[in-house]
Amino acid sequence: MVELILVRHGETASNKKGTYCGWTDVELNEEGIKQAQEVQKKLAGLQVDSIYSSPLKRASKTAEIINENFKLEIMYSDNLKERNFGVWDNLDYGEIAGRFPEEHSLWVKDWVNYCMQDGESAYQQYKRVAQFTEELTSSHESGTFVIVTHHGCIRIILAYLLGMKVEDTWHFKVGNGSITRIEIVHGYPVLTLLNG
Repeated sequence: MVELILVRHGETASNKKGTYCGWTDVELNEEGIKQAQEVQKKLAGLQVDSIYSSPLKRASKTAEIINENFKLEIMYSDNLKERNFGVWDNLDYGEIAGRFPEEHSLWVKDWVNYCMQDGESAYQQYKRVAQFTEELTSSHESGTFVIVTHHGCIRIILAYLLGMKVEDTWHFKVGNGSITRIEIVHGYPVLTLLNG
């Protein structure tokens, strides 16, 4: 059996403001550090084979705190970064609609395929996160793997493993500092915990 333990990074100032914080490299705030420490406590005592993380600071710091339990080498992957929102990065929905009205309209019409300037589409993000997930799960017959990443990435991992499309990622809501677990037994994925 392969088990993936998916951890969303702790809270940041951008999370509190409600901005689309993709590749903007913000730090955890005080609450985010506390959340990461809570995850560390919850995962203490587990047998973990590897820890993977997004290289962005909010995820990597969360991973470092969790790794105090395990003392493993954290493996960083750009495929675990949040969606790149390009020129919209770190703006809220109202700011995007107000400053980029034409582009915003195109996004609303086709949110899956629309790619904002210097960013990536939802489908492009889905493909890269799915690639990471497929490479990890296909290369191991057993093991427990902690993956510290972002809201969008966790929703994609779940949708991909459960046979859903990019349009279905909205069925999952994942809180800051939460734990989601999915087991893969003989190639069959089973969601065992959401937002733990």
